[in-house]
Amino acid sequence: MNFVGSQRLDALLPSRDPDGTLIEWLEELRTEEFDFFEGGSEMVQVGGFAITRSAPRGAAWAASLAAAIRPHLFGLGSAPLALAGIMPRALFREFHEEPLPALLRSALQTATDNAAADLRVMREAVTLADKQLAGRLYASSTAPQAWRMIVSLGPLTRAELARCLGVTKRTASQSVSSLQEAGMVRLRETDSAIVPANADLVPRE
Repeated sequence: MNFVGSQRLDALLPSRDPDGTLIEWLEELRTEEFDFFEGGSEMVQVGGFAITRSAPRGAAWAASLAAAIRPHLFGLGSAPLALAGIMPRALFREFHEEPLPALLRSALQTATDNAAADLRVMREAVTLADKQLAGRLYASSTAPQAWRMIVSLGPLTRAELARCLGVTKRTASQSVSSLQEAGMVRLRETDSAIVPANADLVPRE
């Protein structure tokens, strides 16, 4: 894994100008770090014929991850808040139709909108649990934790849920039964994975 982007972020001071700091970092990566550049297409010879194929992908994913886990450096928040998608691949392409600042602002808008949507879902999930599980914890004390796992991580099997909670599969099954009785989850028909019964609480993929 290439840690260049992460190391350079560590060297930055927390910023009061998120856009300016991100643009400066982006331009530095685009011009000085070849691994972060996303190539377009390239012409190659195969069996005497010239064909066009996509160039190898760069390490833009690493820049996006580094920015997401260090949002405080840009004045965008602090851990455990993570703004995924701040540095999408489009910012590292050789040619782009819009100026980099415009593309960056669009990426930031999308990232913050997604974060706000996730926080709304989690708040609704906690409120629902407080209401629906009142008086049911005698059946399974791990039901609230199981519910948070299902809402935050997405569809889980009983075995996966047991590993996440650090409990036996039987205990996980008891938690699922309590959640089903409360009308909070259902089993997905295709693979019997546990998903929220309310489609609005299904995590984004």
